[in-house]
Amino acid sequence: MVVIFIRTLIIYALLLAAMRLMGKRQIGQLEVTDLVTTFILSEIATLPIENPDMPLINAIIPIIILSTFEVTSSSLLIINPRLKNLFSSRPGYLIKEGKLIQSEMLKNRISTDELMSELRQNGITDISQAEYAIMEQDGRITVLPKPQYRPLCADDLGIKVSPEGLSHIIISNGVINSYGLNAISKNDKWLSSFLKKKKVSMRDVFLMTVNDSDDIYISIKDSKEAKRNRNRST
Repeated sequence: MVVIFIRTLIIYALLLAAMRLMGKRQIGQLEVTDLVTTFILSEIATLPIENPDMPLINAIIPIIILSTFEVTSSSLLIINPRLKNLFSSRPGYLIKEGKLIQSEMLKNRISTDELMSELRQNGITDISQAEYAIMEQDGRITVLPKPQYRPLCADDLGIKVSPEGLSHIIISNGVINSYGLNAISKNDKWLSSFLKKKKVSMRDVFLMTVNDSDDIYISIKDSKEAKRNRNRST
């Protein structure tokens, strides 16, 4: 039992390192080569766990080889995009300039029901409202409505809007996020001073964010907020 436990931990650590090395893309965003590599890695990883008599090195070496091949091939595709055609398909137009491309739908085996479902999920209720529908390399469908059906934005109305920038997590469940604090060029001293002025304890903060315009958002933990409200009512 101890041997299986140790072997499982070793395989888990190796797979975790391999997946981090290969990148952060989610399963729904994997291309064909990524998906094939992921399936093979999962199969290889189970062999030494299910069969304790199998040498661990028989799984470690293939995992290292596959991970190295995946990283190398991805780098080559970036250097020479023409090689991408050998491993994956190019994006295809299902709808182009408002016209339904039937040949592309047949090629990608997309039914009219599936296409209409994708359009509805993108806020388009009628196919005549779509300017483009593109089958991406990872299997997702990108839908772009015609200009007259797109939501109005500030630029359409001639309104100038000041950029707020990104929001950075400063405190999460009472714990300081040093990465977020560095992103806004602040330190622990500034944070302690700010919380002291607000009369808020750090451990009572469920979430605190600060955006690039220095707008601050704080959410107090439910239990602390409820206790505070009870104290106010008494």
